[in-house]
Amino acid sequence: MTTSILNFTLVNSPKTKFSDEQVLLQEFTGQQLSRNNAETVWENVLNHKWNMSERLGRDVGFKVAATDYFENFYQTNIEKMQTEKTAVREIKIPQFIQKFVRFYFEAKGTAIYF
Repeated sequence: MTTSILNFTLVNSPKTKFSDEQVLLQEFTGQQLSRNNAETVWENVLNHKWNMSERLGRDVGFKVAATDYFENFYQTNIEKMQTEKTAVREIKIPQFIQKFVRFYFEAKGTAIYF
């Protein structure tokens, strides 16, 4: 009978610098995240893994799910702020004042679409 020795380190103990989530996400995706952000992303990746598995009808590995999540869904805080700044907002403006509103915004150098 062959025996093997399992070497491991307790990562999520208070004495360590990084949480389990941080270490595993770093290992699987190469992304360095804060402790709080890693915990949130970890939950999102688990949900994404479940959704992918349901759609494909087979089990999807965590590494595949994490990679897909970061490539297609994850946005950093900086990207979120840029997206919010450039988001197009739709507003309803009565027909009779559209000409004046358009003139006002075009004079300011801001585009407006009706």
